[in-house]
Amino acid sequence: MADLDDVRIETLEDHEDVQVRAMLVDLALAEQRHYDHPEETSDQLSERLTTSPRFSGENHILVARTSDGEAIGLCWVVLFDPGTGLEAEIAELYVRPGERGRGVARNLMAEAMQLIRSRGVTFACVWTRGDNEAALSAYLSAGFAPTEQTVLTWLPLEEVERPG
Repeated sequence: MADLDDVRIETLEDHEDVQVRAMLVDLALAEQRHYDHPEETSDQLSERLTTSPRFSGENHILVARTSDGEAIGLCWVVLFDPGTGLEAEIAELYVRPGERGRGVARNLMAEAMQLIRSRGVTFACVWTRGDNEAALSAYLSAGFAPTEQTVLTWLPLEEVERPG
């Protein structure tokens, strides 16, 4: 074990670093057993993992329209590959209040899932409030499920002065 005084933190310069790739593969191998998705071999993980300094994404906005062209709902799907394989996030799902309860959200999610599956996404997520029953129903019917992971967030909130 290295003495902590001898450890330095640096920015990765060589994005083909064999040791870094090996650590990523080891991490993915160890973690995948905790989840229900199909497990990959070390070779499969090594082939798809990358530490590229940049990545880009795609926005796909699916729109539900009436026969006269009125937009009544949308589903915003974000696709991106940070280096671990193509991922997706359902960024937004919205149906106009007067159109809710008719299956519009389920149809939008079905189209979103068709896109996600056709692109070979390796991980997809969606965030919503626990009390948003309509959204939860649409997401669950599309195949999303609560995760075993703990999600922590950080928000850039102003420091609040506390009474002294």
